Amino acid sequence: MGRAKKSPEPPEEGALRSVSTPKQARSEETLQRLLDAAEALILEHGLADVGITDIVREASSSVGGFYSRFRNKGELLLALHERRQRAVRGRVRAMMESDVFGAASARRIVHECVRMLIAETASRHRMQAAFLQAVVAEPVAWQTGIDFRRQLVDLVTDILLRRRDQIGHPEPDQAVPFAVHAALALMDQRALFNDIDPRWTEMDPERLGAEMERLVCAYLAIP
Repeated sequence: MGRAKKSPEPPEEGALRSVSTPKQARSEETLQRLLDAAEALILEHGLADVGITDIVREASSSVGGFYSRFRNKGELLLALHERRQRAVRGRVRAMMESDVFGAASARRIVHECVRMLIAETASRHRMQAAFLQAVVAEPVAWQTGIDFRRQLVDLVTDILLRRRDQIGHPEPDQAVPFAVHAALALMDQRALFNDIDPRWTEMDPERLGAEMERLVCAYLAIP
């Protein structure tokens, strides 16, 4: 298997909960190399065509180094998912704490969150599909994945409910998290069933963002 392009994504908010905390800086570097290699290879080839030997070769590590951190590829995927979720939450926080968004309307918040969601997932459907497939067989991974998703939903929900006067739905406290979950579920479906309906799975990101924004705002009755 040819070498894949790496796209390092440093961890945020301290050590990843999904793996044992490395005892030395060198061990942390090895962990990040394994994660970077796995992510790049899965994005290029898909989970089914990437083996542990491919990952350790790409990371210039060893099979023993892999198993000292992960029991299997499922645990590796969980660590990758946690790292990606942290990155997304960090970007949402940074976006909302910026001066530009201090007085942003609910519509603008939806617009930016939808665009960020699509930018994060449109080119990463293989990674997203790999995680969703893995958690079906891993109850612990499933619960951890739910926790990561809930944190993201709560963050966006809190931001939108601060503009509840701009939300026309009669029950915004219920409707806003429902809408956020629905938007995330649409992207999950797009990742898992990428070939099922080209009318929307092949939709260009700009059009997809516009349609998703229209869907969320119509449901929440945001003018």
